[in-house]
Amino acid sequence: MSKSSKWLLVSLPISISPSGDKGDALSALGSAVTGELGTTTPFSIPTFKIGTLDALVQQADELAKLSSAAESVVGKIGESLASVLANDQRKIEQQKTINDSMFSQ
Repeated sequence: MSKSSKWLLVSLPISISPSGDKGDALSALGSAVTGELGTTTPFSIPTFKIGTLDALVQQADELAKLSSAAESVVGKIGESLASVLANDQRKIEQQKTINDSMFSQ
């Protein structure tokens, strides 16, 4: 019967080694885990680009503001159109065509 593999992902401060080098920290961990207990292998995690998430959240907020502003302007145009055409629904529907497609609010 074979043993099942177990994996552990360990995050350690580099201060566990006197030199403060990440290679030395990995060696210190490797010396603690010897023989049949297991092996240590470095697992590189890419650095997070600071500002990327912030910029995305800010752009999402801006998009929401622009969307509501555009919706408001289009609604006012529809109201003005109804006012100018004396609420004649047939004429209003004729004027709501954009690129051969009917516009609906």
